[in-house]
Amino acid sequence: MEQNEEVVQELVNECKRLEGENREMKDHISVSSYGRDKNANLISAQLETQELLEKLERFYKGDYLTSDGDDVVWKSQKNTDLIPLNEYGVNTFMEVVTKYIDKNTTLSNYSEERIFEILADVGDELTLVVYCNYEKMGMDTPFKKTKFRLLVTTTLHLIESTYRRSIGGETSKDLNQSRIVSQSDHIGAAHSNIQQKKKARLLDPRTWGG
Repeated sequence: MEQNEEVVQELVNECKRLEGENREMKDHISVSSYGRDKNANLISAQLETQELLEKLERFYKGDYLTSDGDDVVWKSQKNTDLIPLNEYGVNTFMEVVTKYIDKNTTLSNYSEERIFEILADVGDELTLVVYCNYEKMGMDTPFKKTKFRLLVTTTLHLIESTYRRSIGGETSKDLNQSRIVSQSDHIGAAHSNIQQKKKARLLDPRTWGG
């Protein structure tokens, strides 16, 4: 009778041990998932270009930042002389910049010399487009025409900032290295957890045979 009670007690203890291991495994999976999500968010932030494109679009529209209580918000320009481009002009510029300011550019591999060549080409083409269509694009006053060089130069500088992140493929290398380190951490943590469990069982007399 006592032997049966001992067997039952051993089974109860084993169930409790397994329940504890399951809880630990769930916690480990939860932490690993959090790490992967955090890493994915970091990668996404590094590749994000929407904010830069929005700033350019608002610049073309003449929008400006102003305080609204505790917040800083964008406001539409009421003075038409300070609106450099009409809708057609804004769309023309945005059609160009969205081809260059994107994650494909950031993840590419360019030399500094090649970047300068691309910027020169873009600058020449933008200048030609504006020169041939400036009135159609909304630059229909002498003052607005004086902003022509500023529009092109600002556009080129922001395109350059995106391209410079791709020099030598550095952004792509950094992201790949980040993935490798993250995966290694997860594997190492899982391996360490398993080894600790094995060691604990070896030190527990209840797990010994014989």
